[in-house]
Amino acid sequence: MGVWYSKRHNKYTETFTEPKAQFQGSLYAPDQSNYGSTEMDRIKRQFSALFDHISECMAPIIPIVLAGGIFKMIVLLLGAFHILSGTTEAILSAIATAPFYFLPVLVAYSAAKHFETDPLIAIISVCVMLLPDFSELMESGEKVTFLGIPVVPATYAYSVIPIILLIYCTSHIVRVLKRLIRESLQPYFLAACAILLTSLLGILVIEPAVSLISNALADALNNMQVKAPVVAWGLFCALTLLLVSTGMHWIFMTLAITQIGLTGVDYGIMAALFAANMSLGGCDLGVCVRSKQKEKKTMAASAMVTVLVTGIAEPSIFGICFKEKTPMIGNVLGCMIAGIVQGILTVHCYIFTFASMSSILMFYSVDEAGNLVKAIVIGVVAFVASFLITLLVYRDKEERPI
Repeated sequence: MGVWYSKRHNKYTETFTEPKAQFQGSLYAPDQSNYGSTEMDRIKRQFSALFDHISECMAPIIPIVLAGGIFKMIVLLLGAFHILSGTTEAILSAIATAPFYFLPVLVAYSAAKHFETDPLIAIISVCVMLLPDFSELMESGEKVTFLGIPVVPATYAYSVIPIILLIYCTSHIVRVLKRLIRESLQPYFLAACAILLTSLLGILVIEPAVSLISNALADALNNMQVKAPVVAWGLFCALTLLLVSTGMHWIFMTLAITQIGLTGVDYGIMAALFAANMSLGGCDLGVCVRSKQKEKKTMAASAMVTVLVTGIAEPSIFGICFKEKTPMIGNVLGCMIAGIVQGILTVHCYIFTFASMSSILMFYSVDEAGNLVKAIVIGVVAFVASFLITLLVYRDKEERPI
């Protein structure tokens, strides 16, 4: 849904400027004030910090991934009009695919900078898993072991969450090795030991474990799409405001990126996020039309244009929905209605980019031309439903309801 940041995210961005003093490589932000006396408060803050870390690691990469999506749309358009063909199309397709295939390398670098560890060690540890010979070994179907330890086959290209977790562990491994290895010997042994340990950790533990969880989540979504699509996508769309505002959407975003990279198609996540953005635009228009305050009208109109054209949702979420409260009703109900329609129609996504009106071709495929029309339908439904509901429930704070 765009480059989303929560208000909490802005807070942590400030604390990251002095990581050694602030959280010393910890996966969770430290106690900077009174975190509350209950265990539940502590867990909530840890989850919040976890999603903020994912957002921090992904934010620098999004422009690169978007570039790949733009190239894919260009290839798609030119190919559809028979302007491209043969090796020229193949070369442009390779350029478009590179940001997705080497996404783990990009994530490794960004996460290394974020967790303040050596980015070269991080990159090499990840590149080991992307080597063609290693990939062939994992895909061969043979029983693979390392010193008698079974290696679970996993797909390493297009990975995101496993890489962030691996580099977090790498930051601690490097820190421990620096304490164990004499400073005079570190130029010779530090990198070698770190690369060996982190590569094996990724191959034997982290990547297989996270892949199993991700595959289970993807299978669950696919099963829900098959068995109860109306309920599944209606509920998912209704929760998008919560998911985005807390940062939990990154779990599903990375899953969609991985699915598009591996299979060439996402089975509903990006369509739901597209509907959510259209819904936010409808809420913004409802506030713009209903409000009698010029300043509020201007803010709502600006947020509407931003989310509809660019897919950036922060102004709509934090400037309109959260601030005015009642537009949230329009968003939740409008998204639920659009999600129900999505479950009935079944909408796929073939290109990853920010879900917006300007990127509507992300839903086009030569093999499924009608899919684009379905996407437009759920976008219109989300926009109109949220607009009408917001129009009914919204009142300026100074205006008394009739």
